Amino acid sequence: MMKWIKKNKRSFVIIVILIFLIIFLCLVGYNLYLVKKFDNQVYNNTYVDRFDLTNYDFSHAEKKINICSEYLLSKKVTFKINGNSYTYTLKDLGFSVDSKKTIEQIEKYQDKLSFSDRLLIINKGIKKKFNVYYSVDEDKLSEFFAGVKVSVDKTAMDGHFDTSDGVKYVEGTDGFSFSIPMSIEIVKDYFLDPVGGNISIDLVGDKVPANNNDSYASIDTMTSSFVTKFDTWVTARATNLRVALSYINGAIIEPGEVFSYYKYAGPYNKAGYVFYYEFVGNGVCQIATTTYNAALLGGLEIVKRYPHAKKSVYVAGGLDATVASYSSGWNVDMQWKNTYKYPIYIKAYAVGGEAHVEFWSNSNAKEGKTYTTESVWLGGRGYKTYLHTFKDGVEIDKSLIATTWYSED
Repeated sequence: MMKWIKKNKRSFVIIVILIFLIIFLCLVGYNLYLVKKFDNQVYNNTYVDRFDLTNYDFSHAEKKINICSEYLLSKKVTFKINGNSYTYTLKDLGFSVDSKKTIEQIEKYQDKLSFSDRLLIINKGIKKKFNVYYSVDEDKLSEFFAGVKVSVDKTAMDGHFDTSDGVKYVEGTDGFSFSIPMSIEIVKDYFLDPVGGNISIDLVGDKVPANNNDSYASIDTMTSSFVTKFDTWVTARATNLRVALSYINGAIIEPGEVFSYYKYAGPYNKAGYVFYYEFVGNGVCQIATTTYNAALLGGLEIVKRYPHAKKSVYVAGGLDATVASYSSGWNVDMQWKNTYKYPIYIKAYAVGGEAHVEFWSNSNAKEGKTYTTESVWLGGRGYKTYLHTFKDGVEIDKSLIATTWYSED
């Protein structure tokens, strides 16, 4: 044999080359066959989500994804809105699985592979995982978000006074308005790409600012008050008193502003007032008087005050204030000016047979001063009224409020 090889060395080389060539061509042919075999077929060890599509042709792979859509649509979506999280399933939102587009991504991926990469994947079975494409039905999503909006929208709560225990200003809280159109666009953009794993999407809305008044937060003290009594058995008159109290209750008088009793409580034939004795609203003067005395005890400037024709039974002589009587003319006014540096809140209410009017402001509003009133009988129908001013328990001033002469007994 060796002699033959030496003799036919050239022929031997040719035979060896031919053998290797045949083996090579066989290997190439086999690899071409393998690659050709997967032209319309998913490569082995290929997954969509958790589902193995190995050796499925593309049309059957699409059908399998459709079969698995129930599971794929059970995936949770967490929406984050205004600091809160809401979780739903894709099915809740009206989504559907786009199986065609999902499989097309595998086809495109395989088409772009080089021959050597294809052989490597086919022979080694390298695992490849693809995510799922979903389609968004905008109309259904809009309808769903309309329901979400009802839950997540928050009405702005403006600053307000809590008078359940004294008077306290409660700062308002901002509201929120969920934006359906903008949120739909965010969701659509999110699902332009295939999705896998946990889904968390931040949605948007608009802040609805609350109205607040910082100066009202300074109101922390009852600066003055006055109480007058009435007969609850005289129901019509008692009704008028309570209605007048309700109209001035909650009035806020800014620094430098003049309070007009008529502006709040008048005209005295408006809703709530009833006929008593001579006219509708008769009795409102008692609340004007109660307010007048609260203003005096607060050290406030009196702008307008008119006396009754005769002395009132519910207050000392000269300390009454009429707003509707024959002697002073119908619908006159009682006014005082807020001379504080702070706003004044009026709390007015009835308890049993007592009419209460309270002035609330800042603890520094009266600058440490307190006030009392004095009624001095002049004889006959005459009275002088005085205002005493104290600071640190010491009287620092006594001033004349008014001289009043009643025309009737």
